Amino acid sequence: MDPKSLVDKILHSNKHIRFVAVCNMDGKIISSANNENVTNLLSQEETEKTLQRAVNSWKSRDELSDKTGKGEYVLAVYEKLKRITMPIDSKHLAYVTFERDGSNQDITDSISFWRPADAAHGLSYEETVAP
Repeated sequence: MDPKSLVDKILHSNKHIRFVAVCNMDGKIISSANNENVTNLLSQEETEKTLQRAVNSWKSRDELSDKTGKGEYVLAVYEKLKRITMPIDSKHLAYVTFERDGSNQDITDSISFWRPADAAHGLSYEETVAP
């Protein structure tokens, strides 16, 4: 599945979802989309910084995965929203914000449902690299 399709499917899978991004493990956003019925709380720059911190946290967790097992997802709860970060495959991370009244389990189920079934093959797309 290509990243744009994945983002769109996750975004439209639950009415409580505000924003979805898929990034690589360098923190670069590959694809993202907003729920058109909500106003973003963070600027593009703030979102990119938050994603970079999330990626760095996943890399740190992965260093201990032989002892703890692979991370499944991380939930952060704020006064105005909730955020889940979840690996899509070994090279990509999903970043999903949603309303506080949204069910954590429903959102994680939605992300898991739309992830590529064979994570070894991951997402299909061609990443352009600047010269």
